[in-house]
Order: sequence, then C-alpha cells, then structure tokens
Amino acid sequence: MENQDIIIQQDLNSVEGILSSVLTDSIYEASINEMCLRVVKSGGKRMRPMLTLMAWRALGGKGDIKSIHNFAAATELLHTATLVHDDVIDRATVRRGKETLNETEGNHAAVLAGDYLFTRCFFCIHDINNQRIASMLNNTLASLVSGEIKQLHTQGDLNISIADYEHTIYCKTGALFELATAGAGILSGESDEVISTLQEYGKQLGIAFQVADDILDYTSSSQTLGKNIGEDLEDGRITLPLILALQNCSADDRKLLEEAIRNVNLDSVLNFINKTDSIQKSKDFALAAVEKAKKALARLPQSQYRENLEALALKAATRNN
Repeated sequence: MENQDIIIQQDLNSVEGILSSVLTDSIYEASINEMCLRVVKSGGKRMRPMLTLMAWRALGGKGDIKSIHNFAAATELLHTATLVHDDVIDRATVRRGKETLNETEGNHAAVLAGDYLFTRCFFCIHDINNQRIASMLNNTLASLVSGEIKQLHTQGDLNISIADYEHTIYCKTGALFELATAGAGILSGESDEVISTLQEYGKQLGIAFQVADDILDYTSSSQTLGKNIGEDLEDGRITLPLILALQNCSADDRKLLEEAIRNVNLDSVLNFINKTDSIQKSKDFALAAVEKAKKALARLPQSQYRENLEALALKAATRNN
C-alpha cells in the first residue's frame, strides 16, 4: 500500500510541475498567468488527475508516462477553467475559502482567465497527438456547457424530475470524471470494453460526488466547505435534497415549502428537508451510484490501485468538504 502511495505521489508531483510550467512559460502573458496560477494553486483536491493516474496504474501503467501526466494536468486545467466561469455565472465571492477571481479582479478578467485556462488545457494534450483523446475532450466540454445551460433552463423549476437532475449533474460533473478515467484507458491502448468500464466508473463517481456536494450546501458550514452555504437555494438551483423534500411532503406542506423556496428562507427550507428525511435519502442515492461505480471496476484486474479507486468513490459520496 505504501509503495503505491509513493508512486502516485510521484506522478502527482510531475503533474504539479506541468501545471506550473504551462502557466509560467510566457513573459507576454505574465499577468493572466499569475491570476490562473493563483486559482490552480488554491487548494484543489486534484481528484481528476488522481483518477487518471490511479486508473492508468490499475491497467498496468502501459504506454507513455509523459502523455499520461500531460493528460492528467489537462483534466485539472479544464476543471479549473469551468470553476472560474461558474463563479462568474453564480456571482460567487468565495471558493476554497478564498476570494474568487471575479471578486478580486472583476467579471471581465475572470472570464478571460477561464478562457486562457482552456487554451492551456488544449496545450497539454497537443503533444499527446491522440485523436480519440482530443475528440473525447471536445465532447466533455460540450457536455459541461450543456449541463450549465440545462441548469439555467431549470432554475427555479419546482417540478424538475430526478431523471432531469441526474442528467444535469452528469453533464456538469460526471462527464469530466468520465474523461479522466476513460482517457487512461485510451492512452493505455485498452479495448473498447475496458474504456467503457472506466467511463461508467467515472460517470457514477461524478454523480455521487455532485450529490454529496448538493447535500453539503444544506448541511455544512461556510468555514468547512470553503464557500458560502445556501448558494444553491439563493441561485434557484433545485437539487436532490429539495427535489426529494418536494416529492415527499404533504400537499399543504408543499405549498409552504414552495413559498419558502421562493422567499429564499433557508431555515424554513431546512425544516422541510429534515422533516422528509431528504438528506438521508440523498445520501442513499449517492451511495447507490458508488455501488454502480464499484460494480464497473469489478471488471478490471484485482490490484491495490483498483481498491484505491473503489475507496475514492466512497470518499466522494461521504466527504464533508
């Protein structure tokens, strides 16, 4: 176990080096590089690169390690770019316990910084020269945009179905996890069956991760989570805890809950969420996704790396920050 941890940490150190180098290698873009580097280094969990590295090692570590490290860095840059743009859209002031770029630099600069991070992502995969990776990256970016548009269209919709919600969070979160894991299979030269297995794992992990995130918006604290609590309610995002509360309360209570949602009355909304046991039901939903992720992994050879991927899925669903 310790040996695997050392190997993955060495891989992550290489990825960190790439992240730093692609954001410091041009004096002509020094100002925007500094802004982007500040966000990249602001304390992210590096979960997407970790997934790529773990999946690649679980497949035997075949292929060019430099390409894997570059791809892992690309997934983090893509993720960070979407966060910067999300903060602008959501008018967020805090991320990971620190002020957002749009708060310190303004929306215009933040949007440009997000755009620049996308270019750095594409720079990382340029030398990999793999058409399937490029195509999957483009499809993932399309899914991320589609998820944001879908969320905008369903903003404040109190009749959103669980199926619609699940599709949205797949596009917003699951697709990028899917890219991180399936990309490892592609760069390892694996069969379509193995790549599909890794896609399913990544998809289900992403769903579990986002449901956990939506739970935390109603159960955590700003200090623990590193961003303002209750943002989903304030921004009109109807996430799983609210969907379940709306579906499981009486007709009279639903009218009161709808009014509380429209008035952004967090205390009242929390009362109905607790009354309908919607937090525990949401946790069960996330854990069901974890089981699907683990079932997909069962088709891979037994190894410590596979076990670590299983543990990551459970941690994603049960995290507290």
